[in-house]
Amino acid sequence: MVGGSADKASKVKSLLASYYDTGDDGAEALTLHDTPRASPLPSPAAARSLSSQLAGAGGGSHDRLDAAALNASYFDPDAYLKRMLSETRLAQLTAKQRDMATEVGGLDSDMQMLVYENYNKFITATDTIKLMSASMEGMDSRMDQLNALIDGVVATSNAVNGKLERRQAEIEELNSVRALLHKLQGVFDLPRKLRAAIERQAFEVAADAYADAAPLLKKYGHKGAFKRVAGEVEACGRELAGILRRQLLAQPDQAAECIQLIAKLGEPTESLQEDYLECKRQRLEGLLAAAGLMLKTLAVEHGLLSPGELGAVDEGLRQRMHAMFPATAAPAAPAASGSSGSGLAAPSSGGEGSLPSLHAVVVQLDGKFISEITHTAALFAQLFPPGGRKRLVQMCRECFARYLKLTRRALSDASAVAAATAAGITAAGQPLQPLDGLLAAAAQAAASEEGYGGSRRAPLDDCVAADWGATGLLEGLYVVKTDLVRLDSLLPELSPRDRGSELVEHTVRQHVSLCFAALERRLLATVDALSAALAGAGGAPPRGGNGGGAEARRRLVAQGLALLQALLVQGLERLLRSLKEYERQKWVLAGWEEVFVNSVHGQVSNLFLSVCQQLLAAAQLEAPSTLSSAVVSSTRSTVESVAPFAAVQRRVTARGTDGGGGGGRSGGAQPSPPPLLLLLLCKLSSFAEQEAVGSALVLLQQLYPERLLSGGEELPAFLPTELGRQLAATAAALLQGYVAAHGAQLAAAVEESSRATQWGSQGEPRAPRPICDTVLEKVAEVDGEVSYLADGGTAPSAAAGEGRRSSRMHSRAASTGSAASWEASQGAQPRSDSRLGGAGGDAQGAYYLEASVGRMLAAGRDRPGSNGGLELTRPSISAALLVLALRALVDGLRPQTLGRGGFQQIQLDVHYMRPELQRLVAGSADGPAVMQLLDELMAVAAERCTEAMLLEASVMDRILVGAGSMRQQQQQQVSLL
Repeated sequence: MVGGSADKASKVKSLLASYYDTGDDGAEALTLHDTPRASPLPSPAAARSLSSQLAGAGGGSHDRLDAAALNASYFDPDAYLKRMLSETRLAQLTAKQRDMATEVGGLDSDMQMLVYENYNKFITATDTIKLMSASMEGMDSRMDQLNALIDGVVATSNAVNGKLERRQAEIEELNSVRALLHKLQGVFDLPRKLRAAIERQAFEVAADAYADAAPLLKKYGHKGAFKRVAGEVEACGRELAGILRRQLLAQPDQAAECIQLIAKLGEPTESLQEDYLECKRQRLEGLLAAAGLMLKTLAVEHGLLSPGELGAVDEGLRQRMHAMFPATAAPAAPAASGSSGSGLAAPSSGGEGSLPSLHAVVVQLDGKFISEITHTAALFAQLFPPGGRKRLVQMCRECFARYLKLTRRALSDASAVAAATAAGITAAGQPLQPLDGLLAAAAQAAASEEGYGGSRRAPLDDCVAADWGATGLLEGLYVVKTDLVRLDSLLPELSPRDRGSELVEHTVRQHVSLCFAALERRLLATVDALSAALAGAGGAPPRGGNGGGAEARRRLVAQGLALLQALLVQGLERLLRSLKEYERQKWVLAGWEEVFVNSVHGQVSNLFLSVCQQLLAAAQLEAPSTLSSAVVSSTRSTVESVAPFAAVQRRVTARGTDGGGGGGRSGGAQPSPPPLLLLLLCKLSSFAEQEAVGSALVLLQQLYPERLLSGGEELPAFLPTELGRQLAATAAALLQGYVAAHGAQLAAAVEESSRATQWGSQGEPRAPRPICDTVLEKVAEVDGEVSYLADGGTAPSAAAGEGRRSSRMHSRAASTGSAASWEASQGAQPRSDSRLGGAGGDAQGAYYLEASVGRMLAAGRDRPGSNGGLELTRPSISAALLVLALRALVDGLRPQTLGRGGFQQIQLDVHYMRPELQRLVAGSADGPAVMQLLDELMAVAAERCTEAMLLEASVMDRILVGAGSMRQQQQQQVSLL
């Protein structure tokens, strides 16, 4: 069985070998099932290793390895058979034999089927080859015929292509002629199309059509019929360019579209640049003109300009102004006199709405102008080459300069309005609240605080604001500076960043100057109002007052002084604290903070110096040369605001040749001020010297410590010692002027009395001359006025005055009638060392003094009057006035010749006045001089008398008692009538 299968397989292999003509049957047979490998036989060591692996493997692993080894080229059948026989059990061998027999049978069947299939294919291939061989017969002759046919086709094709090439050139030429004719037809129709587009205002369509035909007309426009067409097209183009230029000027918002259409018409770039810049110039100038008119209108509303200065206004410009700066919905409520003075509130226009505020004008002008000029620069860079930028910069620089000027003017007006409102004055410098209202508030405050020693703040709350407008100005400045920084990227040639910094510095410095000018103007306006009130008929107080004339004058002086002191101290404090807002905003003072601090210090110093000069001018007195040279007014003359209080309109002080009575303010002779005003101003100057300068020093140390006791380049340094010296000199001059004013009146009365008396024929004396009562009454009046300010505001009562008058009639004179009795009478009189009386300082003043008076006193300042000069005390002023009156009596008596009666009249007059004069000048350094003048008067009378005979003291006493009784009777009769 096995042998038969092997024979069958061998037979199949032989058949295949004979068919494929292989030669080696065994080798070819192997290729049917096993692909020979080129691997070399294994080395003995590898064979041993493989044998050891086969030997070490057991069970199923033997079968796997044997199966793998059967197909190997190095398979050893004998070794495999020996190993199988030696290692495999009989049952396994039997099973293996069966499996192998089955596998061999399957292989034989497969081989048989393969042989059959291959045989059929071989037969079919043989038949196919035979058919192919039969078909190839005659192929060469047919191929020759085909080649001949192809050669004929090629020759025919070449002939056709030659003919088509000639026809194609003709066709292409005809096509080009046809296209040209079509274009020519369009060119001939172009004038009509352009005219229709222009009439329908389709300017873009007309410009595109002109641009399409321009190259053709440029090339053929000089030939034949094209001349007429070219002329008509050019005429339409010029007409269209003119229309676009007019539209460019009339509608600046469409400038870019107009420029692009004009460029399509072939206009030169230079002319387009000029048209564009001219259009934008008119646009910018229109904005600036409307803004300028609005600023003038607001200036008229705020009182900075008179309506006549506004002039005639074009209606079109007015409409543009209202369109650019629309009115607010409702009129703004009028600001109270003590309200916050931002200076940027909208005034009432009296129409349907109110005018915008200055702040709104600044912001809107800035937004519109900066947006327009940036759009102009950006569009210019987009439309035109860089070569024309020089013209753009020139145009923008001119408009930018006008914009800066208007912005500075707007901010200046805002500063002026803010300063005036905060100071409680109008733009003309007049107080917003009448004096009587302020004094009534002061009186009420005095009653509630038990006098002004408790608080001087109450009257100030209604007339000076705490906010001086710094916050409102900072808002406008921030907007302007930010927009100018944005402009720097497009037009750096204008240096907008630097101009913005300059504008901020200019506005801040001007605002500071205007605030101090407004505070000074408010102080001087109050002085003027007090002067007018004191000069009223009979010294009557302003309406609303009650009581007698002396009491009303006392209240007026006391309340007026308290108001002036509050304005000077607390007004300055509020101003300095409000200006501190600038230091809180770091961007405002960047790069010039020290200059700002210097300016504030200098303005404070200049305020005190200017107040000195202005007080002397109000009193019509000559200012010391040192004071005139110290006051710096140039800083306030450079402001651009037209506010009258800000301009340098200082009153001219009287010159020495005027004798202190002429001069006055500029603009004509003014009436002499009331003498009591000079005394009030003297007290104010002394208060400024003793308290206000010290409080200002402490405020500057607290608020602006960066720079102490120094001034700026244009302002005086803040030196408390020097300021105190100037204020003391001013107080001394005012006090001397007060004494001189009353002394001039007494001197005139004395001279008149001396001329009216018949000294040679004078009879025996029956009573003192009326001039004696005049002198004593005048001194008593002055003593009462001085008591308003020098003795805490306590005036002698009317009953006390009558008692003194009665005592003059009954008192016994000193027995000697010489100056020796004066020295004896002073033993029990305490000498006053106080230079200035008056109300004590309030708690705030005491706080300031505690910190500053020590510094000022340590500077070793020599105060005028501290070494025996004229002082603001009742005895000192009375003595000074009596010296003038008695000197006039002596001088009036020297040229006269007296008889016995005249001499005795002088003796009686001296005896009558001596006790009262001793009382009035008690404690004064000039008291002995007064007594000596009485003795000198007696000496001159004796010298000029032809028969000098003295009266007994008892006789003179009886005469005085009788004269007193007679006077009382006369007074009773007058009272009965």
